Amino acid sequence: MKEWSKDRLWYQDMPFKLNGISVGARMTVLRLENDKLLIHSPIQLTTSLQLELSQLGAIQAIVTPNMNHHLFLSEWWLAYPEAYFFAPPGLQNKRTDLVFDDALSAKSPKIWQHQLYQTLLRGSDRMEEVIFCDPLSNTLIVGDTLAWFRPTSNLFTMALALANGCYQHPGMPLYWRWTFQNKTRLRQSLQEILTWPFDRIILSHGHNIETNGKASFHRAFKWAL
Repeated sequence: MKEWSKDRLWYQDMPFKLNGISVGARMTVLRLENDKLLIHSPIQLTTSLQLELSQLGAIQAIVTPNMNHHLFLSEWWLAYPEAYFFAPPGLQNKRTDLVFDDALSAKSPKIWQHQLYQTLLRGSDRMEEVIFCDPLSNTLIVGDTLAWFRPTSNLFTMALALANGCYQHPGMPLYWRWTFQNKTRLRQSLQEILTWPFDRIILSHGHNIETNGKASFHRAFKWAL
């Protein structure tokens, strides 16, 4: 895993294909005040990943930011029965084979209350996403809210990113952006996020934003603000 903020925040990438096109996937690991771990957007659980996580601490919470990021939940659910599993809006109905401990909303659960900022990205008639901000590392943590692909050797990835408005600059993929019919609710969510203390952004797909994160976030959503 790559350390993003010393003894606080890490992330791990894995190869991942969307409809046969490589887009990658990224998991974020955050150490809470009690030294236990919060897992955001879990990726495929391998033996080496389990060993790395065990060296960081015990896993207390596993968070899925939206209904798209559930593909590897079963293996985590079996491997970490003592952890708390949190579902975003809609996922409990989609994954009836799993038992979730709680549903995520705009209000933080007690496990990380007063440690992380949290809200829902509202306004879409298809999917809402839970957005997080870690003030200690000045980091915004998102799922599909933003993606950012730069030139690569994979022409299909570049074409997909170009078609979805997230090639060479961060943006919300158009396939999801078009579902936000309630711009008022979306604008309220965005305005709340822009009050948070962040300068960097960890994305689940594509390149992370390491500087000027708030300005990049604002530019990406000028169409809604």
